[in-house]
Amino acid sequence: MRQLGSVSSGTIAAGTLLDVLNPATGECWAQVAEASAADVDQVVGWAREAFDSTWRHVDPSERGRLLYRWADVIEAHAEELAQLDSTDTGNLLAEARGDARSAVNWLRYYAGMADKIEGRSLPDAPGRMGYTVRQPFGVVAGINAYNANTTQFAWKAGPALAAGNVFILKAPEVSPASSLRMGELALEAGFPAGVVNVITGRGEITGSALAAHPGIGRLVFTGSAGTAERIAAAAAPSLKPLGFELGGKNAVIVLPDFNERMFVPSLLHSNFVKSGQSCASGSRVFLPAAQHDELVERLGIAVRAVRVGDPAAPESQMGSLISTHHRDRIDAVVQAGVKAGATVVAGGAVGSGALAAGAFYQPTLVAGLADDNPIARTELFGPVISALRYDDLDEAIDRANALDSGLTAQIWGDSASAIQYAIKRLEVGTVWVNTYRSVHWTAPYGGFKRSGYGRENGFEAIDLYTQTKTVMWDLTGDERALPYQA
Repeated sequence: MRQLGSVSSGTIAAGTLLDVLNPATGECWAQVAEASAADVDQVVGWAREAFDSTWRHVDPSERGRLLYRWADVIEAHAEELAQLDSTDTGNLLAEARGDARSAVNWLRYYAGMADKIEGRSLPDAPGRMGYTVRQPFGVVAGINAYNANTTQFAWKAGPALAAGNVFILKAPEVSPASSLRMGELALEAGFPAGVVNVITGRGEITGSALAAHPGIGRLVFTGSAGTAERIAAAAAPSLKPLGFELGGKNAVIVLPDFNERMFVPSLLHSNFVKSGQSCASGSRVFLPAAQHDELVERLGIAVRAVRVGDPAAPESQMGSLISTHHRDRIDAVVQAGVKAGATVVAGGAVGSGALAAGAFYQPTLVAGLADDNPIARTELFGPVISALRYDDLDEAIDRANALDSGLTAQIWGDSASAIQYAIKRLEVGTVWVNTYRSVHWTAPYGGFKRSGYGRENGFEAIDLYTQTKTVMWDLTGDERALPYQA
């Protein structure tokens, strides 16, 4: 069994050890040390020393060169990272490979941005010059969910480092291996010790200590709204700014003139990639009443054909969930939804036979449910699609907006006027038209309402990791206007 260690300037004494399971087999394949509050304080101190002594003096073009080099090293180790991630998460190996490639793209994008961070000149006034500069916080931190480890590491570290901060990541306790390896690769790429740090531990121990620490200038979190509330409470005494990407119960509005050949496989992948453990999945599907029954039947056939199996097997189309605990939670909500009136069209059960030992759940489609059904309201973070009937577009939009989350939405159709009408009225951070999960390093990403605040990706991520300093400069030297002169 492997023991995984933190990545920082010094050595953290091994304390509580946490088991790391392969969710596809149930096997404990590694252990990881949990960072205590004292350990977090030590790492923050090391990071601050690295910022003050070294990193704040590094030329922006050199920051960019190191990010490029890190991306190159990750690319060379992409298969190793994918193997670690698939073992940790139960995601398909093909999905983990895609995440590693995405991490490379994100880092290269922000490498090119490091020497292009600019302030603004303020309006001219007689005898005065004013301008703003964007400056780093110093030490910033990120806390990631478990579903896209290599990509989400790059989402946070790329802009944070390009902007001149040093960075601390709390890796997910259930899937820390690829994050720890990426931290080691940052050192191999030439980053000074203490600039890129990775620690591990449970949210209530390590995460809370990180959120509460006054030496952290900004913290950005990806995960659930409930956890975000606890982070915000822990961070409140230090008044540190936060950034939250918190998932949602995302709506898919299908217009009568949609392209079925594109829509059906896209909807399945939107909901079953990473076994549905995606904040962007489109699980609340509004179907036109006139086409509802036929579409549900066709979707049911397609859902039943999805091949669930060994994440490493090329023929598998869906792997396992992150844990049997999470699997059982999803099944409990599905069964409660059935009792409340939903009909299971396909799936709706845990894995059996060769899959019984792992955290597998069948790809699931439910229909005949009202908007208040627990399946239609709960972000299950699993492979469950709800088919909902609607009569007109205004009704679909109102129902899509009725929940307190608002991360993404999908619109499928061909009517430009109807699509534009819906785009303007949907209360979400991202609208995808005739596509899905189209997340890109150039495109800001984040939510409305309880889906969070702040934006990752694009130029807006640089704003997230910098603060504005205003400079006002008197050029006159005119002493006649000074008060209190003798």
